[in-house]
Amino acid sequence: MKPSTKLPMSLSESRYLLAQILDGKSPSIVLNMMLEVVHDLDKHALADIFLEEYDRLDSRILPVIWHWKSAKSIRGISDQEFDEAVLTQMRSAGYMV
Repeated sequence: MKPSTKLPMSLSESRYLLAQILDGKSPSIVLNMMLEVVHDLDKHALADIFLEEYDRLDSRILPVIWHWKSAKSIRGISDQEFDEAVLTQMRSAGYMV
């Protein structure tokens, strides 16, 4: 993790929540939980946290997160489209999801 990155929640909390994706929980559910727990977290910071945790992914994951209709958005791709796109990229990077 870059020292300049300021996490709005502890590293262990972020890792615990993000690990739930590897356990079969939908990315949209996990990331919405993170957005709801940390009120000042936006999707750009969330995307950075996600990419740092799943470092086999590349920057193509960033716009997927940015353009998702999350709990804090009124526009964007649906949870189902988001989950499919995230899981497809994770599988391509070698994650077992």
